[in-house]
Amino acid sequence: MFEAIGGYTPLITSFLVLFAIYLIMALSLNLEYGYSGIPNFGHVFFMSVGAYVSGNLTARILYKLSGSTVDFCSGQAASVRTAYASQHPGLSIALFILSLVIGAIVGGAFGYIGSYPGLRLKESFLAITLIFIGEIGRIIARNEKGLACGLTGLTGIANPFCWIDNVNLRSILYTIVVLSMAAATFIYVQKLSQSPFGRLLKAMGDDDLAAKVLGKRIPRAREAVMVIGSALAAIAGVLRTFYIQGVVADDFIPLITFTVLSMVILGGVANNLGVLLGTLVMTMIDHFLSPSFLSTIGFRVEFDITYVKYVITGLIMIFMLMVRPEGIIPEKPVKTPLLDISSSEEWEVEEELKL
Repeated sequence: MFEAIGGYTPLITSFLVLFAIYLIMALSLNLEYGYSGIPNFGHVFFMSVGAYVSGNLTARILYKLSGSTVDFCSGQAASVRTAYASQHPGLSIALFILSLVIGAIVGGAFGYIGSYPGLRLKESFLAITLIFIGEIGRIIARNEKGLACGLTGLTGIANPFCWIDNVNLRSILYTIVVLSMAAATFIYVQKLSQSPFGRLLKAMGDDDLAAKVLGKRIPRAREAVMVIGSALAAIAGVLRTFYIQGVVADDFIPLITFTVLSMVILGGVANNLGVLLGTLVMTMIDHFLSPSFLSTIGFRVEFDITYVKYVITGLIMIFMLMVRPEGIIPEKPVKTPLLDISSSEEWEVEEELKL
C-alpha cells in the first residue's frame, strides 16, 4: 500500500499534519476570542511554550541517557540523540506522551499568568499587551541558549516512531496520531462550548458587565478559558516540535497568530464547525503556496511566493468582511440541555418560586 502511494506520501502527510496543528490552534483561539471576547493576539507564545518544554525535555533526557559529551546544541549531539531514540522505541513513545502532558500543564500555567492582564485591560490594550508578551518570549528564547540553543535552534528531537525503518509508514503513523488529537480537541471544544460554561463564555464575550450584574464570576471564567486555550496551544506546539524534530525561536512570530485568527474569522467566530472549514481553506493556501511544496512538484518561480500568499490571504479577509462578516458558517445560539422539571423535587422548587 505504501509503495502505491509512492512519492506523494510526504506531500499528503505534511498537509494533514499542518492542518491538524492549525486546527488545534484555531479551536483554542476560538474559545478565547470567539466565545469569550479575549483578543489573545499573543497566542503563538503559548504554542512556543509547549515547543520549548517538549524540545528540552526530550533532547536533554536522550542526551543524558546516551552518555554523550559533545556540545548539546551541536549537530553531532542531535545525531546521537536521534540514533539513541531509534534504538529504544518504548523510550521514544514515552517521551512523546510525557511531553504532551507536561507541555499542556506548563502552557496552562502560563495561560493562568497571562489571564491577569485580561482582568484589568480591555480590547485593544489587552491585544497589544499579549502581542508584547509573545514577542518578549521569542526574543528571550532567541538570545538565551538554554531554551532553544539560541539562533541555531534545538534539533535532534526524535519522532516517536523514529525506530520504524519505513519512512512512509513512520510519517503515516504520526499523521494518524496528530489527526486523532485534533479530532479529540474538536469534540472537547464542541462539548465545552455547548455546556453551561460555554454559555457563560458567550455571555462574557457579548457583555461582561451584564454577566457580572447577573452574578457571574467573570474573572474566574477568564482565568479558566485562558488556561484551557493556552494548554491546547501548547499541545499544538508539542506536536509541531516532534514533526519538524526541532525548535527554532524565530518560527514563533506574530504572523502565526494572525494566520490562525484569519482561520477563525473566515470560518465564523464562536462556531467550531466554521473554524474547521476556515482552517482547511487557509491551510490549503498556506501549504500549497509554500516554496517547499512548489519545489517538490517541480514548479519554479523567480520571486518570493510567500508574499503572494499574504496578498491572497488579505484579499480573502477583505472580501469576507465586506460580503459576509459573520464568516462562512455564522455563529449559532449555544445549545444546552433543557431542565427536566418532571421530578417532584424540581416541582416543589418551582412551586416555591411561584409563592
